[in-house]
Amino acid sequence: MSPGHLVAACLGLTLTLTACTSAGTPPLKDPGKVVPVNHFAIPGRLYAVKARRLYQFSGSAVNAVPGAISVKDPAVTLDGARLAYAQIQGQASTIVVGQSNGQGTERITSGSAPEGALWAFEPAFSTDGRHLAYLTDRGKLSSNPQNLQPNDLGVWQYDIVSHQSARLVSPTAYTGGESDPVFRPAATDQLVYTTYLYDGYPLQPVARITWLSTQTGRTIFLSPSLARNLEPSFSPDGKFLAFIRGGPDGDNLYVMPVAASFAAEPHPYPSEAATLVEAGMVAQPVWAPDGNSLAFLMLVKGSFDLYVLPITTVGGVRATGPAVPITQGSFFDADSRLAWSP
Repeated sequence: MSPGHLVAACLGLTLTLTACTSAGTPPLKDPGKVVPVNHFAIPGRLYAVKARRLYQFSGSAVNAVPGAISVKDPAVTLDGARLAYAQIQGQASTIVVGQSNGQGTERITSGSAPEGALWAFEPAFSTDGRHLAYLTDRGKLSSNPQNLQPNDLGVWQYDIVSHQSARLVSPTAYTGGESDPVFRPAATDQLVYTTYLYDGYPLQPVARITWLSTQTGRTIFLSPSLARNLEPSFSPDGKFLAFIRGGPDGDNLYVMPVAASFAAEPHPYPSEAATLVEAGMVAQPVWAPDGNSLAFLMLVKGSFDLYVLPITTVGGVRATGPAVPITQGSFFDADSRLAWSP
């Protein structure tokens, strides 16, 4: 895996171990299965990954998606009919697209190329379902133990009609590359993602939320440098962006309003006007299809579990109640996205 993403994984493990022991209570043990809380009710279909197996929550039921094994990063079309995810095969991964019931799957990326084995992660459908953004180290330089080359992840776009992929964003070498691509609803030429960089003196790793016009190639930062803002997720109307802001007190969940478009870098950055909606060790936020709640993973007693937070953006952003646990002690994969469809 790319260096930056490996560092992030190691950091996440360190935080998990710290959280498990700092309270002085023994951590939970992974039961090897999803443990739902009684009487939960999920509108539509909410997807999450545990032990690289994809699960679907719908109503009061939770079921494994047939065939979705060794996967991460589910994504769904706006109508919920099509499902995509990254499938891991040894030291490579590919993007797979199929029906939401797990049938009719096909790989749209290759696990290898002349430059070697390839990684591909985090697919994201455009509003019209025609395009799929994803991360890959395709196009990297050939590497070997005697001549190591970077394999950072860039943002690519696949056209479902022409079956062709093209690179949208080239990563900065030795940062791990980009992450978290998501199309803006009702605006297929706008994409938001996380840029990983080194900045400051002495150099330190930073994460910046970045806006991209896929039509012009223009990129604009929506969050400042020397900070860690990541994992953006658009509200269904495209007017608000949920994201994670990392700091010494945890990885907290914020929501910010976003302008209709950008001609120049805004000052102050939109992230500076964001509202804190959930504090803790939070990861992978995703909006409900009706925009009235956010799902996310949160670290509690050593386990990342699934929570749903009721929220409103009418008259200002605010939570309308406490976060509701959907599972307990289930140890979901916090490095995998969630997806939610009608």
